[in-house]
Amino acid sequence: MRPIRRGGLVDQVIDVLTASISSGEWPPGHRLPAVTELAVELDVGRSTVREAVQALAHRGLLEVAQGRGTFVADPGSGAWTLRLRRSEALDVYEARRGPEIEAARLAALRRTDDDLAAIEAAIADRRAARTCGAIGEWASADLALHRAVVAATQNPVLLRLFDALADGVQDVFHHQSADPGSGVDTAADHDALVDAIARRDPEAAARATRSYLDACEGEIRSLLADGAGDTA
Repeated sequence: MRPIRRGGLVDQVIDVLTASISSGEWPPGHRLPAVTELAVELDVGRSTVREAVQALAHRGLLEVAQGRGTFVADPGSGAWTLRLRRSEALDVYEARRGPEIEAARLAALRRTDDDLAAIEAAIADRRAARTCGAIGEWASADLALHRAVVAATQNPVLLRLFDALADGVQDVFHHQSADPGSGVDTAADHDALVDAIARRDPEAAARATRSYLDACEGEIRSLLADGAGDTA
């Protein structure tokens, strides 16, 4: 494997690891070198390697066995794994719909200046991570944004509901970002949500939230219907 150039490091590591798999250098069942070894060989940080491995595991190309290591997946299992993750993502989006749309509406009505500052800081972090393709940071900023919106409702029950879904929300973000069939882009809807909350426009905030949920959920339904992007 060749060392990685600076810039877009995670994507480059993904490309290099994928090439090793598709070329047959790493056949199904092959155990990957340790993260520290790959990091030295590719001249990148260990966190970059971990993020690339996680992305490929989400795509069904790798299997991470706790305590045993990371292995090249059997190609026959990839399509099923991908379909299962899409189905789980759809469940999460359905669960988010009611609470988040109402939270957006209430946030626009009740937010304080401090709430708005937290929301605007989170959307700025989300934009920055999206621009540089840092999926881990992007997922964390996305979660922080949605939690800040819910916190702005001043409703502790809604906040507890969101926190109960938080792990699922973040997992789905990672899965959909790594899904080979996914191309959904909801940046404009998220910007519209923050703008509506800043203007104290509850209907616009609810509309923006419904729009990004519709886009993400609609894409998953389409992929499940036609199997687009399956790795099998």
